[in-house]
Amino acid sequence: MWSELLKEGGGQWIVPLAIVAAGFMLVKGVFGLSRSRSQDRKDFLDLWAKSDKADDLWLQVAVRHLFGSVLPPALIRRFLSHPQGARALGDLAYAWPFLDMDETTGELRWRSERHYSARVRVWERRGLVAVYMVAALAMFGFAWLAVLIGKTFLGCALWVLALEAGFFAARALLKAGRLEDAHETVPRWTKGFRWKHGGPDAKLPLSLKRNTKPNRRNRSA
Repeated sequence: MWSELLKEGGGQWIVPLAIVAAGFMLVKGVFGLSRSRSQDRKDFLDLWAKSDKADDLWLQVAVRHLFGSVLPPALIRRFLSHPQGARALGDLAYAWPFLDMDETTGELRWRSERHYSARVRVWERRGLVAVYMVAALAMFGFAWLAVLIGKTFLGCALWVLALEAGFFAARALLKAGRLEDAHETVPRWTKGFRWKHGGPDAKLPLSLKRNTKPNRRNRSA
């Protein structure tokens, strides 16, 4: 069937058939991911029933199966008796790539100092959305040019560029979503925690700013 279509169309069916095949693989991957998440939930329930709540390692592994991130035991224990503990742990696990906890002091901190500013977080998310839009437009542009040029070396190169642009678009969109959730949920669920610099929206101390100025001068010198 496919060979007959290709012969009759003179190769013009290659791109539509490739899109259909990619869509089929995407649906199959989503279905497999859904089954994987269901299995992770089952593994979590089994581990949670068998694990010792006093064991930090088992506690981390059990939560890892449910939420997909390894959270500090001290953070998990704070929400074991919380009225919305599951929701809080899920939100913090999703935002954890932007967070970290000091092992000695138990203080939470942003992995990047710039995220202590709520305004910077908002504008960084907007920038990521802009990157997503530009990359998505570039992906469609490269694909359109590749279809026009046809089966040549330049056409293949344009398809590669389209795939790379699609990858960057998806990555920027995912990071923008994580940062948006972190901006909204981290201050809500970590009000009673000890934070480096005093809180998730704290401004950098003047001492840090003064310490960075001589370094810049020395570098320029």
